[in-house]
Amino acid sequence: LEQKFGIASMAKHAAKRAKRDDAGGEAETEAAVKAVIMVGGGSKGTRFRPLSLDCPKPLMMVAGKPMIEHHVEACAKVPSLKEVILLGFYEPPLFEAFIESCREKYDVAMRYLQESAPLGTAGGLNRYRGEIFNGNPSAVLVLHCDIACSFPLQEMLDFHAKSSHACTVLGKELSYEEAHKYGEMVMDSATGEMVHYAEKPQSNISPVINCGVYIFSISAFDQMKSVADSRSGGFSLDDIDLDSADGQGAIVRLEQDVLMPLAGKKMVFVYKTDSFWGQIKSPDQAIACSGLYLDFYASSDEHAGKLASSVGGGVRASLGRKLSTEKFGVGTVANKLTVVGNCIIAPSAKVSPSAKIGPNVSIAAGVVVGDGARLQNCLVLEDVIIREHAFVKNAILGWNSSVGQWTRVQGSSEKPAIFGAGVSAKSEVIVDKCTVLPHKSISSSCSESIIL
Repeated sequence: LEQKFGIASMAKHAAKRAKRDDAGGEAETEAAVKAVIMVGGGSKGTRFRPLSLDCPKPLMMVAGKPMIEHHVEACAKVPSLKEVILLGFYEPPLFEAFIESCREKYDVAMRYLQESAPLGTAGGLNRYRGEIFNGNPSAVLVLHCDIACSFPLQEMLDFHAKSSHACTVLGKELSYEEAHKYGEMVMDSATGEMVHYAEKPQSNISPVINCGVYIFSISAFDQMKSVADSRSGGFSLDDIDLDSADGQGAIVRLEQDVLMPLAGKKMVFVYKTDSFWGQIKSPDQAIACSGLYLDFYASSDEHAGKLASSVGGGVRASLGRKLSTEKFGVGTVANKLTVVGNCIIAPSAKVSPSAKIGPNVSIAAGVVVGDGARLQNCLVLEDVIIREHAFVKNAILGWNSSVGQWTRVQGSSEKPAIFGAGVSAKSEVIVDKCTVLPHKSISSSCSESIIL
């Protein structure tokens, strides 16, 4: 159990958190809560290929850090947080380095629970119900991994605590045209109750969308259990061994099997946010959401220090990061480097003062950017080399890739250029709207192609 669930480390960080609270002289007045971040599995990151061939989608860099680290950082700010659980069907070793990094950085108890098979958006929650409610948390935060927002978790908890309803859902009002892409919630304007839920409707049901952030009381888990039991031939998962080859659990869908049946019964309420929100299902959305985070940081005194050069290096999931051997003899010089708009540059990156960076650029650890290079609207992952006078726009450059002198790597906002790990683009070529699989070499110009 200690090896599988990280219980020893979880207890250590819980003790540290309690000791810190005691040292502050403040008694804990709120009941403890837990957070579950649903990370999915390898079969769910296909739109992120070729990048997801080398790194799980939840660990892809967005705004200078792994996608789900934004979630962990927000959860760690909740004073009553007891534990963060990552739930998915990736192999656990892929998340070990990330979990250990977050434990130390945010002083939070954290572990990974692996589903043996995809069980739907709520099936895993039901399967590990006992683990999640171990310690009797008063509520459980549940967050989808592939979203970007300001995560007003404490505000949601305060709203949730005002009544005894089963679920609070984070909502945001969009145009009807945009709202049709997501789950839509009809609200009682006076009470905030969700009276109807429709998943991606064709007609105008409601402009308020489901943002994929929830607070569940145990009564919501009772609904999940009821659905799972009805689909398992009438027996309960409480009666079977979860570690055995049998009893893999029933598929339970969070929206269709939980929210829809509970709607209009004074059990589900909506907390609306006016802050930013975005979904990260594909590489173009990762670039766009990175920009949303950077704009949010610029508007917040709490986060403003993260911009430009103050963020640390990222965490790779599967490939060992190689140190760059090229030496340009330059560094990030704050008073000389031209930065346009909001950008993040890792401290260990080497960026020529004559380069021009931004807007919306995230540069990871170990990156080298040569003289006169121009970068816009892109994610540059660890140990990439961008040589002199190269141009990169609307692109994601994978780990250990290189861009030659006077080379252009460009895409559009809808179809960015994507380099897998270890791709090399030679000097003086144009790579336009292309997706390049790992470890390929590009010696001539190409457009709107998949380079196998």
